Amino acid sequence: MKKIKVITTGGTIAMGEDQNTHQIVPKLSGKDLLNSVPELNNIAELELIQYSNLDSSQLTPKMILELSKLVKEALASKDISGVLITHGTDTLEETAYLLDLVLDTENPVVITGALRSFNQLSSDGKANLVQSLQTIIEPHSKNKGVLVVLNNQIHAARFVSKVHTNKLWAFDSINTGSIGSIDHCGVHYFYNLDKQVTINTEELEDNVQLIKLAIGNDDRLIQASLDYGVKGLVLEAFGLGTLPKSIVSSLLRAKKEKIPVVITSRCLEGRVYNLYGASTGKTNIAETDIIFAGNLNSTKARLVLMLLLGQGLSKNEIRQFFGLKLKM
Repeated sequence: MKKIKVITTGGTIAMGEDQNTHQIVPKLSGKDLLNSVPELNNIAELELIQYSNLDSSQLTPKMILELSKLVKEALASKDISGVLITHGTDTLEETAYLLDLVLDTENPVVITGALRSFNQLSSDGKANLVQSLQTIIEPHSKNKGVLVVLNNQIHAARFVSKVHTNKLWAFDSINTGSIGSIDHCGVHYFYNLDKQVTINTEELEDNVQLIKLAIGNDDRLIQASLDYGVKGLVLEAFGLGTLPKSIVSSLLRAKKEKIPVVITSRCLEGRVYNLYGASTGKTNIAETDIIFAGNLNSTKARLVLMLLLGQGLSKNEIRQFFGLKLKM
């Protein structure tokens, strides 16, 4: 029987109803969570670490970088065949992607959670835990990077997003579809991925702001971020990455101050690139020295920028990483 390290962080999967407020709150410790699903012990031998017991909205990128070190330590043991992380669903995609960028391992790392608390009749946590372990012990799960297992589906961390607030099918892989599925016959994969490039850093820069643009936006938020001393910016722009001319002056200021500005799209699918030369008025968008994030959404592009700044890379090196090295 394979030995799996289980790291719990909290989230809905470990929550229950507060009898006074009727809201769901943290209830189960990591040990309680595993004991509530005795079937898990028939699949693998489990070793538990309770990292936290928090709603995932309270986690931070630096906490996830600390979590990655626990995963590395676990996988350094020859006895451990894989790692299962339980997590709240609200920021699960960000944790999964950050781990995918910093971990370099052939052994499976799977993240799961639940959209329903354990006390609800429609609770999905038990099934997600069982299917996550089934995925980890499946030989074909090696060399696929960090995986997310929810609702009978297997998603690659680089593509997965939460697309609904609370439906059981809340997660989808944008642009690609899920990488696999789990049914009564076992674990099935649909396609393979190029190996993700690893960002080797022990630090990240958390002073990176994300600003969403809407029609008629001015540049006050960008200027305020620059006044605040921001180290990097991610702008969620329109369509292919078009920008209103009202923010051009702030982008030119960022260029002068050597602050990298990464452009993503508010569209759910597709890539960003420089096509519309007239979109910023008289100034060609190339003159603002912005960096296009390919098909990454804004939250994932922010994580990449945080890690690259933590590595001490220059703006040109960051641009090359987004354009040439990053596997999307």
